[in-house]
Amino acid sequence: MRRICRISVVVLAFALFASDHATAQPLVYTAESLESWIINADRVWIARIVRVRDEPIPGGSEKPGITIAVEETLKYPIFEQRHEKMGLFVEHPTARFKDVEERSSRLLIAHSDHHQFSPKLIELTPGKVEVLRADFTILRTPEAVLQAAREIIGRVPPNVRQLHTVCLTIPPDVPFDSKRGPHGQLIVPVDEPLETLAIGWLDSENYSSRSKAAEVLRYFKSEANIDRLRGLLQDTGYSEQLADDRTRTKYYGVRDQAYQTLKAWGINVERPVIIESNRGQDQ
Repeated sequence: MRRICRISVVVLAFALFASDHATAQPLVYTAESLESWIINADRVWIARIVRVRDEPIPGGSEKPGITIAVEETLKYPIFEQRHEKMGLFVEHPTARFKDVEERSSRLLIAHSDHHQFSPKLIELTPGKVEVLRADFTILRTPEAVLQAAREIIGRVPPNVRQLHTVCLTIPPDVPFDSKRGPHGQLIVPVDEPLETLAIGWLDSENYSSRSKAAEVLRYFKSEANIDRLRGLLQDTGYSEQLADDRTRTKYYGVRDQAYQTLKAWGINVERPVIIESNRGQDQ
């Protein structure tokens, strides 16, 4: 699955047990929205870990594993048989799974064939839940997470197994306590709600939001969106850049993204002024 993330350091901060805790403070963290987490999983359970195995299977796999007791199966391949207990292979170290087993925590577990040794877990314990949805809504109770998970699964056709994802900057006013650094991005699926979100950003006073909207809308070609992007070709928002001769230039990023999207759609439009020097010279 190709993810468009323009970041220098990527740390998956959404699934607390999907990867080891980082030893250094990252410059940028990436959280995964519940929508992306659920839609791009092959199996989703409400379950508890009842055993963690470190030793290899005699004559079989060298990998450790966990056994889960399934309370409810929320998502599963149509032609696979469901079981009340499931064994999953995992990567070392297993301490994080043992901690959850000792607490007998109720979990939301997502498992993907593409990452079969890295099941993702959300601990459904009051006070321990903090999950971001694709619209930056924060869920902080087990009930809210499960209700949202069921809603997401219910609106995705069973033949849809994977969706493209993109990274969106988490707005500074979203109180998401990642403890991972001062900046963050959120992985979201490319679906109809994302188009709605992007269209809303076109009217934002924030230059970066309008630029991101023009980029994201590349996935959603329509006559209405063509008209919307044509209207951005004269957008006045810009950021300052330093040219090779040490003079400052204006970069009209919204125009650039709108133009690139229209060209990707095969729409014949005149290239707008995208870089302008202090002398007003088009480049």
